[in-house]
Amino acid sequence: MKFVADMHTHTIASTHAYSTVTENAAAAKKAGLSYIAMTDHGIKMEDAPHEWHFCNLKVIPDHLCGVRVIKGIEANICDYDGTLDLTEYMTDVEWVNISMHDPCIVPATADLHTRAYLKAIEHPKACVLCHTDSPQYPYDVDTVTKACAEKNVLIEFNVSRFRSAQSIENLRKLILPACAKNKCSIIVNSDAHFHDKIGAFDKAEKLLCEIDFPEELVINADIERFEAFLKLKGIKPDSELCAE
Repeated sequence: MKFVADMHTHTIASTHAYSTVTENAAAAKKAGLSYIAMTDHGIKMEDAPHEWHFCNLKVIPDHLCGVRVIKGIEANICDYDGTLDLTEYMTDVEWVNISMHDPCIVPATADLHTRAYLKAIEHPKACVLCHTDSPQYPYDVDTVTKACAEKNVLIEFNVSRFRSAQSIENLRKLILPACAKNKCSIIVNSDAHFHDKIGAFDKAEKLLCEIDFPEELVINADIERFEAFLKLKGIKPDSELCAE
């Protein structure tokens, strides 16, 4: 696989991360990527940036270090109705990752987690459900992956989850097989909190090959497939920006 994008990264704006936007872009270039998204935590997280951070993303260049920088957010699901911490003023946000974090939503039942995911992906800017492998938040994997396939929302293979044997087991045995069965596309991301992790996808690629996961369902393993998804979400790919 030739990965072209890392669409889940954090900067010093999320204060438990330690690299700048420019450092992350330089790391993406070094890793051979064409795209990177900066997706700092939504405002309901305890150490998230202020709302103004997401209202002023337009000041960041579209390109840094030869890499297309897409401005985004890791939005938090805040209740079991799928409410996200996105406000009407965050008009510069292009890419929306969606996650459950326990400071923002208390773990409950699989039925409630499923309801929250299904409601959250109704948001018109929803791009990815992130790290759904968490043992804290079980859900109906078949139902959610079917809905994501219908809504053109991706399921994330989050490389940082290799630190949790249970998360990787959930990916291997439950989530990835359901995605393959239901033709739900996935995206491999680093969730980097330091720039040296950006684009480090070797472990994920090995696991995907081991289970014979369909490469055509890995959105960021092909430039044409990835840019088609960007267009689907109303985001200009690099080719269109360069033509302007």
